[in-house]
Amino acid sequence: MPWSYKYNPTLKIVEVVYSGEITARDLGESSSALIALEKEKGLNWFIIDATEMKLTAFLLDVYDLPTKQYLEESADRFGRVAVLLPSCSKTREAVHFYETVCKNR
Repeated sequence: MPWSYKYNPTLKIVEVVYSGEITARDLGESSSALIALEKEKGLNWFIIDATEMKLTAFLLDVYDLPTKQYLEESADRFGRVAVLLPSCSKTREAVHFYETVCKNR
């Protein structure tokens, strides 16, 4: 699994780490797991370490997260996400695109 998470009780935040190649399926599965965690534990602050992530998913897959999946799975609209940007320029552009889509939703 190219992603993992852990809860930091001191900061009351979920730390998520993506590494290696991340597919559309990985994005969908990790989002579902984090939304479920959000609902189960009442957590809605996340820090995502994407520094070692290389996105192989299409931008449409990234677009579908906040516009489709988050709505279908009733993600908390008040959730906050901070992202440590990836070193790969293509993936960094996709993260900026994701940020824009989230802000517009």
